[in-house]
Amino acid sequence: MRRLLLACSFLLCACTDDPAPTGNAAFGETCTKVTNDSTECASKVCTDTFDMLGHPVCSQTCTVGMDSTCPSGSTGMKCNMKGFCKP
Repeated sequence: MRRLLLACSFLLCACTDDPAPTGNAAFGETCTKVTNDSTECASKVCTDTFDMLGHPVCSQTCTVGMDSTCPSGSTGMKCNMKGFCKP
């Protein structure tokens, strides 16, 4: 009985696991885990420093005060005061 229960629990875990992130999300796409080593984003950066969005997004790091270090987003090239490019 214990073996059957153990086997069923393994199957249940295997079926409910979320798929692994692909790491292909582009600049400005939604991500879930805020980190500078993201497995979701192509740039490896997932940030929640943009309050008006209400959710974390894939971004990239930049040099504060040097907007030209960012790709063009919704408001052009913009580096926020925390060193992340605005999507």
